[in-house]
Amino acid sequence: MEQPQFPNSSTSSQSMQSSPPPSTTNNNKQKVKLPTPTELITHYESQGMNSHEASIKVIDDLQHMLFKVITSGRGKKDKFMGESSRKLDTANTRLAIIEMKLDSKPGYPQSLAIGVASAATFTAISAISPHLTAAISSLWTSVKGSTNT
Repeated sequence: MEQPQFPNSSTSSQSMQSSPPPSTTNNNKQKVKLPTPTELITHYESQGMNSHEASIKVIDDLQHMLFKVITSGRGKKDKFMGESSRKLDTANTRLAIIEMKLDSKPGYPQSLAIGVASAATFTAISAISPHLTAAISSLWTSVKGSTNT
C-alpha cells in the first residue's frame, strides 16, 4: 500500500490510534483525535527516515496543513496569495503582540521589589507630611501677619 505524500488527520490518526470504532447506536459523532508531533515523527521513522528527516517532514506537513486551513473557506475569493499572506501576517502580528505583553509583565521578584519600594515611599511621605504641613502653616501665618500691619 502506498503512503500518501502528506498524512491527514484521518489516515494517520486511524493507523496510530488504538481506540475502538464508534458504536452505531450512538448518534453523536466522536471527535477524531489528531496525532501528536511525536506520533508523526515515529510514523516517519518507521518508514525508514532518520530523526532529523522525520522532524523536517513533520514541520513541512504542518506548514502545508496551516496553508490549507488559511486558504480554505472562501472559494474563489482566496484565489490570490495576497489574502492568504494577509491572514498569515495578521496571525503573526497577533502572536507578536501577545509575546510583547508577556515579556513586559514583571515577574515575582520585580513585583516584590515594586511593592517594597512603594511601601517605603508611602511611609516616608506619611512621616514627613505633618512636619511639612506645620511648616507651610507657620509660613502662611507669618506672611499673613506681616501684610495686615
